[in-house]
Amino acid sequence: MRKFVSFGLCGVLIVGFILLTQAQMSDKAQLGRELFHDPTFKGTIKPGNRSGFATGLSCANCHADFDDTANPDGLIRAGHSVVGVPHRGEAKGGMIKGADFARAAGGGGFCYEHFLQRVPGDKVNPTAIPAEHAEALMAYFEVISGDNKGPEFEIAMLDDDAKKAAGEKIAAMSGDPSNGWGLFGRACIVCHPAANKSGIGPQLVRSRAPRDIDKTMVRWATKIRGGGSLMPFYAPDILSNQDIADILAFLRQEIESTKK
Repeated sequence: MRKFVSFGLCGVLIVGFILLTQAQMSDKAQLGRELFHDPTFKGTIKPGNRSGFATGLSCANCHADFDDTANPDGLIRAGHSVVGVPHRGEAKGGMIKGADFARAAGGGGFCYEHFLQRVPGDKVNPTAIPAEHAEALMAYFEVISGDNKGPEFEIAMLDDDAKKAAGEKIAAMSGDPSNGWGLFGRACIVCHPAANKSGIGPQLVRSRAPRDIDKTMVRWATKIRGGGSLMPFYAPDILSNQDIADILAFLRQEIESTKK
């Protein structure tokens, strides 16, 4: 009962904070809030098809717009909270900084092209986000941040060799499938609605098991830690090696069940 009451009070506080913050927002900041939660960016991203344009993702799929360390909501997002963005001064491991930082909406311009429109990572121009949208997002980030500098973290951009080494190391670890199912539900279901269903991401467990399950585990571990295509990478402070090993154990269990 105490846990229930505590959670309820936490939820009331979060809702109260959001309502208070909304009341204090300028029109520009309110537009930023709407853009943050809108996969069409107010209808300005073309619908397209699987080869280009809208993916169905929004900023809110990968980033919280509240302090999720102080007030966790149970989800595990690939990106860190945007609270504190105006205080950071750089994004993407220092790849976006200086005058480009604000023009790229604190790094949001990268996601605007890559994750919302399927632009390949090496072809992304983070300042291609419309200036009006960048200003609105930054205005929203300033409102929700205030003096809060947000979480402290370092972004380590792994090269292909480092990604492969990390994947092999994790895939060799023992995992707990029960814990892995819980983590899958909190971290993966946004793009993989179930292990045996496709969504924004592909279907992971199919009616026919892969020829080499071990190689599949290495490939998945590599993508979870290092990212790939539309797959965002999960840094160690978001999913530990053991967390990923547990997720893999759950997926392996699901694959094995298809062989019976």
